[in-house]
Amino acid sequence: MTEKIYEKQSFINEYRTEVSDCIIEDGKVYIKLKESIFFPEEGGQYSDTGSITGNGKTVNVLKGEILGSPTEGETDIRYLVDDSIEPGMEVLCKLDWDIRFDRMQNHSGEHIISGLVHSRFGYNNVGFHLSDDEPVTLAFDGILTQDQIDEIERDANRIIYMNLAISDSYPSKEELVNITYRSKIDIKAQVRLITIGDEKNLVDICACCAPHVKQTGQIGIIKIISSMKFKGGTQLSILCGRRALEYICHNLDNLKEIAKGFSTHPDNVPAIVSNLKEENLTLNAKVADLTESMIIEKIKSGEYGCLVFTDMDLSASNMKNIYNALTDLKEGYVGLFVGNDDEGYRYYAGGKDMDAKILSEKMRENIGAKGGGSSEMIQGKTDSSKEKIEKFWESIS
Repeated sequence: MTEKIYEKQSFINEYRTEVSDCIIEDGKVYIKLKESIFFPEEGGQYSDTGSITGNGKTVNVLKGEILGSPTEGETDIRYLVDDSIEPGMEVLCKLDWDIRFDRMQNHSGEHIISGLVHSRFGYNNVGFHLSDDEPVTLAFDGILTQDQIDEIERDANRIIYMNLAISDSYPSKEELVNITYRSKIDIKAQVRLITIGDEKNLVDICACCAPHVKQTGQIGIIKIISSMKFKGGTQLSILCGRRALEYICHNLDNLKEIAKGFSTHPDNVPAIVSNLKEENLTLNAKVADLTESMIIEKIKSGEYGCLVFTDMDLSASNMKNIYNALTDLKEGYVGLFVGNDDEGYRYYAGGKDMDAKILSEKMRENIGAKGGGSSEMIQGKTDSSKEKIEKFWESIS
């Protein structure tokens, strides 16, 4: 069995050891090592990569794979490499350290967030994914409010400032019975516990197979960048360490550019944007009212038949007024369709002395319309094109 150096000494990034086996399988080359600093893909975290050099030859470690069941018993590891290397050879292993350290920062940060959520609100982490390109995602089996999320972020960073120890332990089954710890699965094999803090400042104890930083201060910073409801609970997206700093700097740069465009201080941007939003809503409402008046005049002058199409963003009130004008001045079924072929159309439809529910059934069957209403008027949405709607209307005229 490979001795897992990465479990107890996560900051070793170079190590001399021996190649214990080299296997060719389905055209791929795998090796085993006597001892290994390369963490394999396991527990929601990607495999380490790096290089192995021996006797003047260097091969690249592409991926590590667990052999056996981590939950049932002892496991071994094999590594996918890009070339063969002779068994028995002494080699120098080198980690892609920047990648490993980034992952450790984010994984240790995840433990802090999950531990705080569990201790404060009793929710369990039921899903975890650590990507190199996207934020870390954590899914909890309970609803968190924004105030609670803000509280968790503040306390998580306070724990970083305290620079508490992060340690691993391997308790016996007898000892484990008396330890309260988090675990997503039932582990029959030896349990490895990651503890953040000490008896005086205990943050979290969790079963975990991955490498972690040694002190919370090495995480640097934790930023919760978004939250959403997910399967009856809450999913958080977080960034830690270097990635959190890059995210904050990127957003600050954007804010400075926006402030520069307004010739103001960044602190004034939210108020300016809020005012612009209000002004835009007012202008849009005025444009919608003018569009309503123009369309009604065209209905009166006979420029429109029983169908009206417009891509202007009309309110429900605008649409109702135009529909009433159609039913007052036109015979048979009439319809107002607001939108475009790419995004679909909102509609009001029906007719004076006509049963709109019958029209609703025909629209559902022929143009995939969704919605409802009464015998006087129906409303809803359809993704059909203008041409298809017009052909359908011709068929019912």
